[in-house]
Amino acid sequence: MSTEVKITAAQQAQSKTDKSRLFDMLKNKKRKTAELVVVVNDEQITLKFEAISATELDKLRAKHPPTKTQQANGQGINFETFQPALVAATLVEPEMTEDEARQMWTSDYWSAGELNQIFETASDVCLAGLDIPPSASV
Repeated sequence: MSTEVKITAAQQAQSKTDKSRLFDMLKNKKRKTAELVVVVNDEQITLKFEAISATELDKLRAKHPPTKTQQANGQGINFETFQPALVAATLVEPEMTEDEARQMWTSDYWSAGELNQIFETASDVCLAGLDIPPSASV
């Protein structure tokens, strides 16, 4: 076997190893997280969210179909039930059940803006794109 053939074979083997390693990194990447600090009764509370997978998000959306009225208005999901469900699914510190999140949504103490900010954080952590280093070419 010539030296050139050996070099080519070694390069192909290395390329295959590199591809396998890269694919393993992509499969096992950490889920995105986000934090939101809220002030409750003069005390700061940090809410920590962790993204759910695209598959989990699709399943969660399917569990919250729109009402007939919402569907007639062009909505694809029932936001009234979906919002607290997504918060419960993504909130990891402190953990919260869907029923507890729903209680926040029906409470007289939380404004629409406050609840929207919590929901947007939960939604953003699931829908945000990849982190691309500034040096990456576009």
